[in-house]
Amino acid sequence: MKVFIGACLTAAIAVYFLFAWNVISSQEESLFQGASLSEERINQVNEHFHNTEEINFETEDGNILHGWLQHSDKNSPSPLVIYFGGNAEEASTALESNQYPDDWSVLFMNYRGYGKSTGTPGEDNLYKDGTALFDYVSSREDINSHKIVAAGRSMGTSAASYVSKQRPVAATILISPYDSRTRLQGERHPLFPVERFIRHPFEVSEMAETISSPLLGITADEDQVIPAEHSHKTFSRWDGKTRIVTISGEGHNTLQGDPVYWQEITQFLNDL
Repeated sequence: MKVFIGACLTAAIAVYFLFAWNVISSQEESLFQGASLSEERINQVNEHFHNTEEINFETEDGNILHGWLQHSDKNSPSPLVIYFGGNAEEASTALESNQYPDDWSVLFMNYRGYGKSTGTPGEDNLYKDGTALFDYVSSREDINSHKIVAAGRSMGTSAASYVSKQRPVAATILISPYDSRTRLQGERHPLFPVERFIRHPFEVSEMAETISSPLLGITADEDQVIPAEHSHKTFSRWDGKTRIVTISGEGHNTLQGDPVYWQEITQFLNDL
């Protein structure tokens, strides 16, 4: 009997550590899911999307970030939204669903390793590239450098928050933000000390305390990926003026299809 109990205990410990190792070692694969982009799709975007400029931006370390700048139909220089997408979002799909006001230009860029962008994604690279893109667009003659808004959804809220902390943005839009990815993963895996091994913590709520730009925060009340209570922790710590909107009946990946979502964004931008 003792041998049997010992064998069961050994097996349980082995399963525990195997599961923990799998959670820890697969962080990049599960977080940065990437998205492919064919030449056919690039040509389709360039041919069919009105007033859109393909961008290939070279980073300091020689990588290329690829995406599009959709120009305003009305203003030049125009105000600009820099959009940072979610962890499985490719820039052309965000461009396709764009309903930002037509007097605003919008920059949609793929992260490193996404679409045709080169390099390896990571939290530090998101931050470095985000500020570099801000500096790039603010130097363009067709962009009003005093009216640039950093907008992010899901994982992209960390980059939008960092840019808002480091650069003089006119405002910030956060859609389903983390408060802390470390805290979220700890709740999902309460039996494992995963918080000690998180390589991309995305401590958004800590940044929030030092950001004074006006904030539009949007959450979905049925979000199971980043529950709304996590987002509200970030909103509550924001140092600037905030407008918080919770959309009923929507989840993490259906939020952008709700008319209220675009109505709130349009009103927020019009009020700046």
